Amino acid sequence: MKSRLRNKFLLFFILLACIPVLALGGTILYLLDLAHQRDVSNLELQAIDQKEDEITKFFADTLGLLELRVESLQALENQESQPSWQERLVKQIFQANDAFEEISFIGLDGRETAKYSLFDPRAQLLYVADLPKFQEARKGRNFIGEVYHTLSGPMLTLAAPVKVKEQVVQVLSAEVSLSRLIKAVEAARLGATGYVTLFAQNGVFISDRARGNIRPGFNGSQWDRISQALSGAVFTGLDQKDRYESIFGTGSVVGAARRLPEIGWVIAVEWPLKEADEVLRNVRNQVMMVTLGSIVAVLLAAPLFAARLVRPIRELEMNAQEVEKGNLQTKVAIQTHDELEDLGNAFNTMVQGLRRLEELKEEFVFVAAHELRTPSTVIKGYTSMLLEGDAGPLTKKVKTFLSGVEQANQRLLQLVEDLLEVARSEAGRIAIEVKDIDIREPIQSTVEELALLARKKTISLTYELSDTRHVLANERRVKEVMVNLVGNSIKYTPKKGRVRVFHEVKEKELVTHIEDNGYGIPQEAQSKIFEKFYRVESPETRDITGTGLGLFIVKQLVEKMHGAIWFTSEQGKGTTFSFSLPIAS
Repeated sequence: MKSRLRNKFLLFFILLACIPVLALGGTILYLLDLAHQRDVSNLELQAIDQKEDEITKFFADTLGLLELRVESLQALENQESQPSWQERLVKQIFQANDAFEEISFIGLDGRETAKYSLFDPRAQLLYVADLPKFQEARKGRNFIGEVYHTLSGPMLTLAAPVKVKEQVVQVLSAEVSLSRLIKAVEAARLGATGYVTLFAQNGVFISDRARGNIRPGFNGSQWDRISQALSGAVFTGLDQKDRYESIFGTGSVVGAARRLPEIGWVIAVEWPLKEADEVLRNVRNQVMMVTLGSIVAVLLAAPLFAARLVRPIRELEMNAQEVEKGNLQTKVAIQTHDELEDLGNAFNTMVQGLRRLEELKEEFVFVAAHELRTPSTVIKGYTSMLLEGDAGPLTKKVKTFLSGVEQANQRLLQLVEDLLEVARSEAGRIAIEVKDIDIREPIQSTVEELALLARKKTISLTYELSDTRHVLANERRVKEVMVNLVGNSIKYTPKKGRVRVFHEVKEKELVTHIEDNGYGIPQEAQSKIFEKFYRVESPETRDITGTGLGLFIVKQLVEKMHGAIWFTSEQGKGTTFSFSLPIAS
């Protein structure tokens, strides 16, 4: 049988893709061939412009910060306080810009008067009168030194005059790390393989790492192209001479380069021809064809077909989510007269089957648990009588066997009670009457009952009383919740651990926390911890018995008392279970 849905998809894609491609393909290819070289040039020049702005801003920020701090100084005539404000200022500049690695004040005699170094807080004060940075700044001009390389990366020296009423009274010098700037420049990409490089005013290659066989510190001025750029020549990527073999070993490239007039650096951009001429053209083809062609096709045809195809799929998706949440009363109504309608009918049939299975399961669990409770209770009675000696003295071996029977029967009784509680909850048979109670009474009672279990494991069990005590709840159910949560904390806490119960008031609710420093819950198990029959499997908890129903029941009880329950846990450090109940007004 032919697929009606398949035919609709075929029609959709033919209208959306083939017709626009056939109509516009030839025109687009022709126009792209004409515009290709200019597009490549524009992209490279845009990359240069962007990096020039970043570099200019970097120097404006660093030099501007020095100038701003210097111009704001007053009352320098007080020479006795001079060392203290200088030391404070250099530290403030360090905090303002993380590019600075060393800052120093230099007197007019060429001697440093204060210094702060990132790597040597007790750096020695030097005599620097012969250095260009001092001589240039002494004349009232900012100084930008040449790039030099250290183990921590490329650096340069900045210096600015300290003026009072337009008179130079001192010099402020800084050693500046270029690593952050270089990383920002080298992060730039054209396509997948295009890159940006920097050369200092003396032609030195500025980088944190080698590119190809060229290492940081390589003098690029011996390369004719960089030498011309340092002299002021501008390369746009449009001329035939802008296609050449790169010295960085990336093969044939198309390149652009320009000198930054204020600092003398050269920004060079190179884009391998293999990508610039082929990949870029393909991308441009796809973008142009998809953009221009798809707009027309989508405006005319896509809304009609997309709405018809997506609506029933969305309806199935939302109803499937409802089923996953346990809502088996959901039903879809799809009328498309094709496979989607058949799928919707199959979905409804599946939900009906799940509903019948759920009803049978609930009834079976309820009946089975109810029938098991009577013989288990009888067994408990008889074993208790035998152990108490009602049938005469017993040997030590018989008592041991009967104790094992009693413990196993007690676990069976607990399982039966848990199953009955789950069955009642899922069948809606649990009705909890809440009233104004003193929550401290059931909690104190629970702590006293479980104190013996805690002492056997040498666990510290404490309850911190709260001033706020009255909540709207059911005393018996609160005790059930506490027995389960405190019992779990004791079971899952190793010997000599601690379990702490305390309260916290949050708005109109009283939150009870049960905190331990036990094994904790693994991250992958935390989303399932309140599910039926789920138990955490780990080497520490493998021998701890349980049904996996306790936390499921606790969650049902707390929510039926109009509260909420949650937990925080870190494996190996412990778990804190918390539940909230409304405060009685």
